Amino acid sequence: MNKIMKIDKECKMPIIEDIKALEHTRFEILVAFFIVLLLILPAAYFLSMISLRPMRDSIETIDSFINGIVHDINTPLSVIKLNAQSINSHLENEKAREKSSRIFQGIEDIEKLEEQLLFSLKSDRYTLNESKLDISEVLKSRLSFYNDVRDSVDVVLSATSLNIKADSSIFMRMVDNIVLNAIKFSHRDSKVNISIKDTILTIEDFGSGIKNRKKVFTKYYREDGTKKGLGLGLYIVKSVADLHNIEIVLESEIGVGSRFIIDLKSIRVD
Repeated sequence: MNKIMKIDKECKMPIIEDIKALEHTRFEILVAFFIVLLLILPAAYFLSMISLRPMRDSIETIDSFINGIVHDINTPLSVIKLNAQSINSHLENEKAREKSSRIFQGIEDIEKLEEQLLFSLKSDRYTLNESKLDISEVLKSRLSFYNDVRDSVDVVLSATSLNIKADSSIFMRMVDNIVLNAIKFSHRDSKVNISIKDTILTIEDFGSGIKNRKKVFTKYYREDGTKKGLGLGLYIVKSVADLHNIEIVLESEIGVGSRFIIDLKSIRVD
């Protein structure tokens, strides 16, 4: 019996030693893995920063250029506006007054463009100036403007009253950007539908559609290089939505059209 136990003990000892050796080897592998990981991560971070630096530098250069251009435009634009107001006060002919009103509309468009450009530079540190407004009433007042943008596209509004608390200036800039984009990319003799139901604002077009629905909200991204623009429109839309904690869902099909679904539940007021 003692001989059997001795043999059994002798058999177990090599197994125990093998297990200990395996555990030690596993520990060494884990240590080696973490050492390699600690070496790789800083190197990967450094390489990623180097690879992204040209893009970051380009964006900073564009931002600086835009900031300079906007400030340079302000002075001559103010001169044009003051002189246009002076001339307009002496006009008696109806046709001349009509042409003068187009000049003021052009000046207003440039001023709005300036506002968009400046907002794009400071959107991450913008402070909201909120007030109560009925979004359906504001859209009704903008409808004639939307329909004047392009004769071959009919903009249709179907809206129930909806009061919201928002920064009216940038909120309407967000809506304008979506609607004007919809008009620009719509097929000829089509329409753009704007609707409000409950707390959902929907803007739908029947145009070329959007290929990259995620990238389209990126700053300076332009999906169609043949169209005029800086690639800021939908970037501003996303920035304004984020500032108001609004959710935007984009649905799109190439050659069919796009639909922006904006949930205003978070800013609705009675």
